[in-house]
Amino acid sequence: MKFLRFSLPGLSLATLLAGCRMMSIDDQVASSPREIWTPVASAQPAQPLTFAPISGNVSGAELSLPTLIDLALSNNPQTRAAWHDAKSAAAQLGEANSAYYPTVSGNLAFDRNKVRTVGVNGSTFAGTTYSTTYGPSLGINYVLWNFGKREAQTEAARQALYAANYLYNQQIQDVILATELAYFNFDAAEGFVAAAQAILDDANASLKAADQRLSAGLGTKQEDLQASAQVSNAEYQLEVAQSQVETARAQLALSLGIPVTDKLNIQRSQKLDSSAKIDDDISQLMALAMRQRPDLMAAYATVLEGEHNVEAAKADEKPVISAISNLSYGYVSAGVTHGNPQNNYMVGLQVSWQIFTGFEKTYAILDAQEREDAAREVLHSQELKVVTDVWNFFYSYKNALRQVDSTNAQVAAQQEAFNAINTGYKAGLNTYVDLQTALSSLATALQQQVQAEATLGASIANLAHATGNMPAGQAGTAK
Repeated sequence: MKFLRFSLPGLSLATLLAGCRMMSIDDQVASSPREIWTPVASAQPAQPLTFAPISGNVSGAELSLPTLIDLALSNNPQTRAAWHDAKSAAAQLGEANSAYYPTVSGNLAFDRNKVRTVGVNGSTFAGTTYSTTYGPSLGINYVLWNFGKREAQTEAARQALYAANYLYNQQIQDVILATELAYFNFDAAEGFVAAAQAILDDANASLKAADQRLSAGLGTKQEDLQASAQVSNAEYQLEVAQSQVETARAQLALSLGIPVTDKLNIQRSQKLDSSAKIDDDISQLMALAMRQRPDLMAAYATVLEGEHNVEAAKADEKPVISAISNLSYGYVSAGVTHGNPQNNYMVGLQVSWQIFTGFEKTYAILDAQEREDAAREVLHSQELKVVTDVWNFFYSYKNALRQVDSTNAQVAAQQEAFNAINTGYKAGLNTYVDLQTALSSLATALQQQVQAEATLGASIANLAHATGNMPAGQAGTAK
């Protein structure tokens, strides 16, 4: 009879190998490129995701544009993310400043040693010796000079912090701009509703007049049907305008960083005074933008960060001079003999130099230089963008002023023409085609007036954003 023998280590190894199998990638993804992946339980949040509480009251009184901007700065997650990025950069500057302090390390060791001496050729020095060593030690290392690497790294971190703070300011201005544009878009949508309602009222009045003319034998059935169709078309346009209001409301809520709700009661904007023109010429606005655009200042700080990173990379090729010190307390016991405690200390200077690292430092310098060159190109690109933005939005603002004046005059003229033709139609002096044409022209003029006013508001907001300006009273409100 034969017996199979298994050792415990061998059985454990076999069990381990049996439990180890190669993971199938097919089990971790969708079964085919045309099917949706079914999330596993571990990939889903432990608790259902919910909206964060809204900072500020969005119900009740009508919300003006300044109030909406405050809401956006309090709730929009983009400003908070940029703020946390700036705080992270500040922590990295603190990390870089730590190079100016010594490093202190402590150690507590316990060693048990066994030494067995084997006698050779009758030697009497044979046997086993046991010894125990234990005790604490303290080491201090302080970099005295590393050829400017420490200073360069600190300055690079400082410029990175400046860039992060500038980008934070830029994010605030971006959120303000998005809120303003969404607000003017919402206001325009409300204006389109008001215009559509006015056209519907006029269409109903025309239908009533057509019915009266038909009943009096002065009009035709065709005119009455055309008036009825005009009412239906006006009702359709009103429905379209009302749906655009809700779309604009959702976009405004998104810019505020809050979930959309029908309780978002927005105050209509007052008509902008087109006579209050910006006196600065375009060259002054460009110079202003070049001094204060946060994204441009951030790009400039990034260039300086790159310069200091190049200095740090070059200094890394040189030796490091440090002051070192070590203090230790030890107790040694060997066999039955107990030694006395040992107190050791050491103070000295150390020069360390990595002479060859496989060209790592050479490539690090090249990397830093290329990053600096790339940052300079980004800065140049940003300068061109600033000039282009100011140019575009300045002339958009100028054109918007003329559009408002033109549409105001057009609405006044078309309204007067419609009133005259409507009166003439009732008196039998004008045809229904004349009335329908006048009503259509008035509707177009009202829509153009609403759009021109929204364009003017947006152009002012865009021009302020392009020059790096913020609305009065908004700077520093984000907490």
